[in-house]
Amino acid sequence: MSRFNPASSGPALDAAIQAVKGDLTAPLAASELDSWMRLLDGTGSGAQGAMLVEMTNLKAYIRHGDVANISHSLHTLGHLTTKAADDTNVDEETRSKLHRLGEALLAASTTLAG
Repeated sequence: MSRFNPASSGPALDAAIQAVKGDLTAPLAASELDSWMRLLDGTGSGAQGAMLVEMTNLKAYIRHGDVANISHSLHTLGHLTTKAADDTNVDEETRSKLHRLGEALLAASTTLAG
C-alpha cells in the first residue's frame, strides 16, 4: 500500500483542485504537475506509483499540445486519484479532498474531450 502523508497535503490538494479548473493545456500546467508529483510516494505498488507515471505522460502531452491525450490522461488520473483516496492511510478531510480532485480531473477530461 502506498503512503500519502505530506505535511502540506491539505493546502496542496486545495491548490490542485483549483488548478484543475484552469487551463490544463497551458505550459504552466506542466510546472504545477511537478509540485503535485512531489507529494506522492512513487515507491509503492498502489495508485500513487501509477499516478506518477501518468503525470509524467501528461507533462509530455502538455508540452506537445496533444489535447486528445491530455484529456485521456486527465481521465486516467481522475480514476487513480479516487483509488488513492480509498487505498491510502489518510484522515477523512484529505480523503474527501482526494475524491474532489478525482472528480475535478474527470470533469476536466470530459470538457477537453467535448
